[in-house]
Amino acid sequence: MNSKANNWRFLCCGIAILAFVSGCGNADNSSAGFVRFDDGTPVRSGSVEFRSVADGSRYASRIGTDGSFTLTDQDGEPRCPPGEYEIVVVQIVLTEDLAADAHQHGGTVPRRYADYYTSGLTTTRGVADTTPLLVTLATGDE
Repeated sequence: MNSKANNWRFLCCGIAILAFVSGCGNADNSSAGFVRFDDGTPVRSGSVEFRSVADGSRYASRIGTDGSFTLTDQDGEPRCPPGEYEIVVVQIVLTEDLAADAHQHGGTVPRRYADYYTSGLTTTRGVADTTPLLVTLATGDE
């Protein structure tokens, strides 16, 4: 076999491996984002859920202490397909047995954001949209 043919095969194999590796995971970050209050502070605890207006499918995540989240489908795969979504943010804060200085939950999420009928939160993801999702909650809103 000549060296040109071997080089060509090596190049094709390398391209195939690169395509496979770069296609793994969630490289476009389309399911990642942040939940913040309108004053810029992060929501430091709770969960966020997106419900598709088209088919009712849901994508959810816990919220990190920096307000970050990565939505996953019901199989645990990180994703948020293109479409129109309604959003809820749920926070359960049990502080009854904690001293005031031990509270680590940050700002409290108003109850209205925990229900699709009252949250008023929506977003639309385009096919090529790879920007982080941003969910903004009004402060002092009850």
